[in-house]
Amino acid sequence: MEQKDLEYLSLEDWRQWHIELLQATLTRLYQRVPFYRESLEAAGLLPEDLAVPEDLSRFPPTTRKDLAEHYPYELFAVPLREIVRLHVFPWHPNPIVKGYTRQDLEALRGLTVRFLSAAGLRSDDILYIALEPGMAVWIEDLKEGAEVLGATVIPPSPRRPETDLRIMKDFRASVLATTPSLARRFLRVSERLGLPLPRSLRLLLLLGEPVSPRDRALLEEVFGVQTLVAYGIAEILGPGMAYECERRQGLHLAADHLYPEVVDPETGRTAPEGELLLTTLRVRANPLLRFRTGDRVRLLREKCPCGRTTPRLEILEPGYEERWSFRGVKIYRQALEGLLRETYGHLPEYRFRTAEDPEEEPLLEIRMNEDLFRPSIVALHEEAHRFERAFREFFGLPCRVKWVEA
Repeated sequence: MEQKDLEYLSLEDWRQWHIELLQATLTRLYQRVPFYRESLEAAGLLPEDLAVPEDLSRFPPTTRKDLAEHYPYELFAVPLREIVRLHVFPWHPNPIVKGYTRQDLEALRGLTVRFLSAAGLRSDDILYIALEPGMAVWIEDLKEGAEVLGATVIPPSPRRPETDLRIMKDFRASVLATTPSLARRFLRVSERLGLPLPRSLRLLLLLGEPVSPRDRALLEEVFGVQTLVAYGIAEILGPGMAYECERRQGLHLAADHLYPEVVDPETGRTAPEGELLLTTLRVRANPLLRFRTGDRVRLLREKCPCGRTTPRLEILEPGYEERWSFRGVKIYRQALEGLLRETYGHLPEYRFRTAEDPEEEPLLEIRMNEDLFRPSIVALHEEAHRFERAFREFFGLPCRVKWVEA
C-alpha cells in the first residue's frame, strides 16, 4: 500500500495497524535497548501486556533528560555499524543524539515527499528554504524531499534578509519554506529598505513555531500567497510528521509512523487536551516509547473533510516545558542554565526574553554578583561577550547579554 493511501484507512483498520506496530515496537525496545527493558521491568510490564492501543498508557514515558543521560548511543536499537547518519541536538550536560539507518532515512524521505505533495509542491516549482542553522535537520529533509519531486531547491546559507529577498525575486521562487517569525522579518526588511517582495511566490510553508491567525492573515495578504502549516519535533521527525491539508482544519499526523496520546502532564491520565506523547512505530535505529514532547495539543480523531482519516493535531500555546523559541529554534531552560554554569562556574540570577520583533535578538539579563564583578567596563563587556559567543556556538543563534544591578 502506498503512503498516500494509508492516510485514508478506516478507523478499524487504523486500530488493528496500531496494535500490531505497537506490539512490534515494544518487543524491539525490550529486546534491544537495556534502558527500556529495565524501565518496563521496574513497572512490572512486558511487551505482551499491550493488547489494545489504550494499554500503552500503562507504560513509562521517555523524556529529553533520558535521551541526554544515555548519550552517546545507549538508546540505539541497532549496532553502530548499521547507523548511516547521526544528528546532534543541544542539551546539557550531554547533547542529544539521533541515529538513522538506511531504512530510517528512506522512510523519512517518503514522509517529507508526502507532506510536500499534500502542500501542492510541483516539479516546476522553485523552493526557497529560509531557516536558521539550528534547524539544519529540517533543511536537509525539505531539500531531499523537494528534489525527489523534481522541484528546484535553493537551500539557506549565511546571508542578510535583503539578499534573501533579492534571490527570491531574481530566481522567481514560487514556494518559501520558513518560520512565521522569519517571514515577518522579511516583511519588516522589505518595508524598512523599500525592497519589493517576490511576487512569484504562491505558497508559504510555515514551520518550526505556531502562527497566530492575525499573523497568518497578514502574511497571506502582504505576500499575496496561500499559507500551510507543518509541525515536527527534532528528536522524532521533521515537518513530514504533521501538516495541514487544503482544508486547514488541523495538522494530519503521520499515524503510520507514530502513535499519539494526549495526557494531563500532572497526572499522566488521558485527557482531551494536554501534553502530546508520541511513540515511534517504524523507526529502527532510535525507537522511542511515549516520548514527552512538552507541547500542548488537542487531538481530533474524526475524519477530516478532505477525506483523510489520520488523527489531527491542534497545537495550543503555551506549551508545558520551560523553553523559548527564536525563529523556530527551541531554547530549553535546562540547556540555557547548564550553559550559564559552564561559562561562569555557577548559575547567576537571570531573565531571558525573546521579543515579538523578529529582528530583535534574544536578551539575557544577568544580575551582577561578587563572582561576576570585574573592576573595569572593558572586563565586564568581555564577560558578556564570552557568554554571547558560547550561546551562538551552542544554539546557533545570536544573544545579547545585559548586566543588571543586584
